[in-house]
Amino acid sequence: MRKSFLLLFFVIAMVFCGRAQITVPNTNVRFSFPNGGWKYLQTLTVDKNTVAYLYSYCGKFVIDEKGDTILPHLRIYVKRNFEGSAFDMAYLRYLNQPFQSLTESVEGLPGSGGIAYVGAYNNLDDHKDYMFQMMYFKVKNTVFEFRLETSKDTYPQFEKEFTDIMQSITAN
Repeated sequence: MRKSFLLLFFVIAMVFCGRAQITVPNTNVRFSFPNGGWKYLQTLTVDKNTVAYLYSYCGKFVIDEKGDTILPHLRIYVKRNFEGSAFDMAYLRYLNQPFQSLTESVEGLPGSGGIAYVGAYNNLDDHKDYMFQMMYFKVKNTVFEFRLETSKDTYPQFEKEFTDIMQSITAN
């Protein structure tokens, strides 16, 4: 009886570990990787008010149509003490990393005054096309950018995965 209970407990724990929510450090913003297969890479400090958290997909090798290995990734850009709106931050970031907006939405986002995109761009270094889902929103005086990205030809296999991750984001 005791062994059966422990086995059941571990099976249930494993199911919930894949859905565990991750808190963006020093914030009340949470997200999850509902399908698993992602790992934390590193934290980059941009300046005293700005930090970026990087995660990469490691569930399986991702190969594009040219046979190159692709690394789908999530970048969470956090800017504290930001006086402007989430739209202001989106514009400032766009100036640094231009892209083509394919769809835009302002409905059902966490935080306040946000915007979400599906976008694309061509990387001039590797001459590949990339697609991403990106969301901006603000909580108090902190603005967040979540950006999930992969190559254009591998995007269809990650579209649902990216959408599931974006829908998991909460700001309590």
